[in-house]
Amino acid sequence: MSVRLLVTSDIHIGRRPTKINIADASRWSAARMWETIIDRAITETVDAVALSGDIVDQDNRFFEATGPLERGILLLASKGIHTFAVSGNHDYDVLHRLADSIGSEHFHLLGRDGQWEEASLERDGKPVLHVQGWSFPGKRFTTSPLATYDLSITDDLPTLGLLHADLGATASHYAPVAVDELRRTHVHFWVLGHVHGPDLVEAGGGAPILYPGSPQAMHPKETGVHGPWLLEIDAPHAIRATQLPMSKVQYESVQIDLEGAVAEDEFEARVNQQVRSSLDDAAADNPELELLSIRLVFAGATSLCGELDQLSLALVDELRMSAGASSAQVESVKNNTQPDIDLEQWALRSDPTGQLAKLMLQLHSDDAVEQTDTLLHNAYQSIRGCYDAPAYGPISNDDRPVSDDVRGILLRQGMKLLHALRTQVTSP
Repeated sequence: MSVRLLVTSDIHIGRRPTKINIADASRWSAARMWETIIDRAITETVDAVALSGDIVDQDNRFFEATGPLERGILLLASKGIHTFAVSGNHDYDVLHRLADSIGSEHFHLLGRDGQWEEASLERDGKPVLHVQGWSFPGKRFTTSPLATYDLSITDDLPTLGLLHADLGATASHYAPVAVDELRRTHVHFWVLGHVHGPDLVEAGGGAPILYPGSPQAMHPKETGVHGPWLLEIDAPHAIRATQLPMSKVQYESVQIDLEGAVAEDEFEARVNQQVRSSLDDAAADNPELELLSIRLVFAGATSLCGELDQLSLALVDELRMSAGASSAQVESVKNNTQPDIDLEQWALRSDPTGQLAKLMLQLHSDDAVEQTDTLLHNAYQSIRGCYDAPAYGPISNDDRPVSDDVRGILLRQGMKLLHALRTQVTSP
């Protein structure tokens, strides 16, 4: 008979989705998602729930978070469902205190004080699964926890590993580990925490490594389908992992190609078509979805380039679509389009518009390295200076451009400038 586990991580109880254009987003809070996970665990008749850290959010851990967490663990225990957990950098102190206060034989917090520990899941008095884990001893841990791994194998039962760690990082404040380190242990399947996006690493042989990700998406960067995972364990090397889409909110970045668009109704038609398609796809992938929050990115060369900022004003406030119980709204709009301009013709001019057109051609070219390197470097330093300025501290959560973004930023702004200048001069 197989062992069934519901596994998840990074719930961050105490938080709720951000950048939602709805006054009350509390119904999509992490605490509500935790309650939904408990219900699903009971419905799925799992043997245990496994939590790989950051279950409680650091900023809210003593108030909104601990009550729902304790109630959920005790409800699971009343149904005979065990909970195995390790703490992460956010809840390293809370889970320890919670384990002491609950005092339930069904709640197993592994690896206190950064010491590896093993517990067993039993059925009819006999062990059917071993769970090994390590918990954060503080807010930061800069070396690999695997350096002190000292657990041995004593039988042929499957072994699950729980760890909150930064996989593949060579230097990190959050327990950097390597794939090879994990696979040199006795664990048959690893469940990690810390990364909010789901990821299952099965390539290269050895034990699979799963980041379940946050079950509820909380930020526009956390795109795609979210939800806990169901593990069905038949033998040490026969473990099936299936994601259960359950996030009530989903964030997506949707690019709309406006190449060649010349009229407002054409712009509206392309936006409506792409948003509708994105909502239908998201609702089909996740039956639990209630809100799809979209970042629209306009691309392509179009004569509407200069008008898009004005045309887009109503999208955030007014565009709403529905598909059954799911709805879509626009969180923000980014205009990456370019004016429909023949750069080579404008580059023939000897006035400032011609100089600007030549610069745009150089930025487009992979060969004009010497001419553009200094410009790109200086622009990147200027952009970093803006983001680091104290005056912009309140909006520090905005995406910070990296060096690879600078060329695109300069091209878009240069083309918009050329579009404005050409209305003041005679066409070439």
